[in-house]
Amino acid sequence: MTVNPYSGKVTTYDLTVGQKIDMDELIYMISPVDSPLINGVASDGRQILASSGTTETTFKWMDEELLLPRAAASAVNSSTGTSVTTVTVSTTDIYKFQVGDLLTIMDEGAAQHGAVLLVDSLVLSTGVMTVSGWANHGDQTAIAVGDIVTCLGTALAEGSDPGTARSADRTIRSNYTQIFGPTPIFMSRTEQQISRYGVSDEFAKQVYGRSVENVITREQAYLYGQPINDTTNKKRSTGGLSYWLTSNVDSSSTTLTTTIIDTQLQACYNAGGIPNLLIANPASLATLNDTTNTATVRHTFDDPRRGRQSVMSIASEFGEISVARNRWVNAETAFLVTKENLQRRVIQPLVVEALAKTGDSDKVQILCEEGLQVKGQQHMAYFSGLTGYTGSA
Repeated sequence: MTVNPYSGKVTTYDLTVGQKIDMDELIYMISPVDSPLINGVASDGRQILASSGTTETTFKWMDEELLLPRAAASAVNSSTGTSVTTVTVSTTDIYKFQVGDLLTIMDEGAAQHGAVLLVDSLVLSTGVMTVSGWANHGDQTAIAVGDIVTCLGTALAEGSDPGTARSADRTIRSNYTQIFGPTPIFMSRTEQQISRYGVSDEFAKQVYGRSVENVITREQAYLYGQPINDTTNKKRSTGGLSYWLTSNVDSSSTTLTTTIIDTQLQACYNAGGIPNLLIANPASLATLNDTTNTATVRHTFDDPRRGRQSVMSIASEFGEISVARNRWVNAETAFLVTKENLQRRVIQPLVVEALAKTGDSDKVQILCEEGLQVKGQQHMAYFSGLTGYTGSA
């Protein structure tokens, strides 16, 4: 686009058809209130969603989970003492153990006993471990579903060969880039020349408005999108946070409180991660917004990068959690994420492209193509059953 030095108007009639004007930097001019996920900055001063390039419409990444030497029991064993000869975990957790491991069962909510069991054999297809007593076998209590089976190392004979090798295969995850647009802008020469109060350039205003709408669409896709690749019709969509976060889903809590947040943080911590950002609609933050609750929730109002908007952080056992208000998040949902694990994968930055000129009108289109990458979903959490704030007393 060029500017007529005499009228101050932006004109497009001399653009080459197909010429692309890179508008990706425009997102940094859009208010974080309009694009809190893509353009927002959390209370730690860092951008919420980083970005990197991709050259494929289907982009992949490797996700690896450590074989943490502990798992929840998946079956009841009502026997006690020396009669306890089997311990069962899920078939996805059995790979965390091997013959020769020493186990103790953490009975949640009860006094810890001193029984230590030795794994004599295990069956990968069923998750059943045959055990014998190693220490204080007679003290073993009944095993309930959810009791934590904790490995205390191995007890192999001195000079013996190592046990069966264990390895966690990296999981290949993939998502799709989605084409956001093309959004057309058609304006006649007369429409561009007519003066409007408070608007020096109507065409530029239209470009800006459509760009904001494009960013908002991307925000919503990154929250609730489903990954679909329709190869027949060559259409695709990208998967968002609600699709990827499956391990720690709280669908029963109706109100965001420090208690339920701590519960999910504990679950993420047990899986080897610590989230550092809560993304939620202000309608879901009514309880946390109690400014007298300074023991756990802190409010700061002096950050110029947010135009003196309230910055909230939650002090938890696992560190300080930033709170990012997002008007595009439904009041019934909220996301507890690790910022470093989220990334936009961009194949085509936001551009304005000139179309063939016909008649006395200028025609351009706005488009971009990108998708969301989510690593380590087991280290993050999703609240799906919130009721939101109704505004009643």
